[in-house]
Amino acid sequence: MIDKKWVEQFHRCDDHCVIIRMSLRKIMKSILTLVFVLNFLITEGCSADFLPSDSVRKVSTQKRSNFRLTTRVHSMGLFSYGGRLVSENPVIDFNVNYDRKQWGFQVFKAFDLRDSNTPINFTLAVLNKNFHFGNKLTVTPSAGFILEQSTTIADHGSDVVLIVIAGYKLAPSLTVEYSALFGNLLLEPELRDWVNRLRLLYSNRHLDLTLSGWHNNKVFDSAEYMTLGFSAFYSRIKLSSVLTFNAGVTALIMPNTSDEVSLPKKNGVFLTLSAVFD
Repeated sequence: MIDKKWVEQFHRCDDHCVIIRMSLRKIMKSILTLVFVLNFLITEGCSADFLPSDSVRKVSTQKRSNFRLTTRVHSMGLFSYGGRLVSENPVIDFNVNYDRKQWGFQVFKAFDLRDSNTPINFTLAVLNKNFHFGNKLTVTPSAGFILEQSTTIADHGSDVVLIVIAGYKLAPSLTVEYSALFGNLLLEPELRDWVNRLRLLYSNRHLDLTLSGWHNNKVFDSAEYMTLGFSAFYSRIKLSSVLTFNAGVTALIMPNTSDEVSLPKKNGVFLTLSAVFD
């Protein structure tokens, strides 16, 4: 005779097998659904015929969107919108851009490679919207936040920020660009400031030249300074279909500042190496 305990154990094992098979089916369905969704997003959002750029063959379709990661290493730390050298140490930063035809977003994070307490340790995240006025003028307002991270994830001074950029194409290789940075708009309005940046950008083949000027115009606070800069880059060195390399040098001088303590006068020359994944 068959032992009843053995029969009960067999039925329990069979029940467990049924449960396991059902769980496996659910997992497989979830995986297939995820693969389908990812395939749809990649195909619809980022698909394009990637062909080498030459005089005969051209890209046959336009990208609906573009995702780009830029990694840079600098021999010194510069506030790009503010125009101030804030670290004499090597700095690395990561810039993530997602762009569509009319809008996009940007997340920027910088690290001081020697000292985590310098002001260059910060994060910027903004949403932007492009407004085109003819073929030459583009105005791009961006809104988001800056997190100062010298000691914690959000130090004193972290706040909402507004950036407005206007670019006018003087010639196919020459653009004049004005940008305004409005900081500390919400949480700490007593620290509110307004920094202007004016740039003349020349770009032709692999050569990029930029002449820059920054000015804190003393509208909201008592501090005022001016910085002048020039940079020369050898850019767009194609390493693969999705990876390019850039290298350049930047020189800055600060002719005047109203506060040598909080805004010390710093001049310098630094090198930059960058890799762009596009």
